[in-house]
Amino acid sequence: MADNGQPTRFLSRRSVLGACGVAGTACLAGCTSSGSLEAKTTVTQEYDAAELSEFAVETTNGDIDIREQQRETVSVEATKHAADEGALSDVRLREDRTGERLTLFVESDDSGLLSFGSAPRMDLVLVVPDQLSIRAKSTNGDIDTETRTAESLSAESTNGDIAFSLANPSNIQANTTNGDVSITLPATAEPSVSFETTNGEVATSGLEAGTIEADSEINQTIGNGTHWIRVETTNGDLMIQGEG
Repeated sequence: MADNGQPTRFLSRRSVLGACGVAGTACLAGCTSSGSLEAKTTVTQEYDAAELSEFAVETTNGDIDIREQQRETVSVEATKHAADEGALSDVRLREDRTGERLTLFVESDDSGLLSFGSAPRMDLVLVVPDQLSIRAKSTNGDIDTETRTAESLSAESTNGDIAFSLANPSNIQANTTNGDVSITLPATAEPSVSFETTNGEVATSGLEAGTIEADSEINQTIGNGTHWIRVETTNGDLMIQGEG
């Protein structure tokens, strides 16, 4: 499959979907827009992660950016956005620990729906230890994860794109209602790919073992299928790219 032109075709189709999306989710995205969130502050926090095997992060309104390093703590840079300075305290980051699992979640006193205003949001930049199972969830926001040694990766967003960049193949699960999923793997990767969609396409490029291109659901193995990729979208494409 030729690489030139494919991303442009996806963008054009997404533009049409964005204009014709489901009314309920479009309304929700509008109510949580950050356009009138004039107050902003950034806070940092460190969490002990010496005994962790699993890490999860959840937010309603906000982007999630995860990077991996060889370390024994989880580092968080949290940027709060709110309508005014007083409302910044309405959004907070909480933690929950169960065994070898750490979950960070954003708690907010104001959803923005009942008051027909803009809900506060918190964008998260996280640096986590290597060799973890990682799960991220955002209702209104993008999720971007870059790892070298993660055991497994999972991401879920209602209104937002999901991106994974892996130096070594891992099992991947991604679910989004309105958003694309992009996955960058080593060129030598040989994934088993499952893609379920209502309005979406799938394509691959740069993988030495083979290619996929379809405008509907697929279950296909590239090469020996040494790891799996499972993606579900309602309005969104899947792009898998090999590099290196």
